[in-house]
Amino acid sequence: MMSTLHLQRNRRDTCNFDKEFTKMPVDLTPTDKLVIMNLDQDEFLGFSYTNPEYLAPAN
Repeated sequence: MMSTLHLQRNRRDTCNFDKEFTKMPVDLTPTDKLVIMNLDQDEFLGFSYTNPEYLAPAN
């Protein structure tokens, strides 16, 4: 049985996700600085990304 996907109304639209997941509390896990420090940065050579919705803090 195939379900129908609905077009997103906006970027935050969650209509295609089961309510079981969208009602769950958010559990943010702090990043492990040691893991981050040991990542092979060569895998990111030539990659850059800036979130278009990012607002720099005012000084």
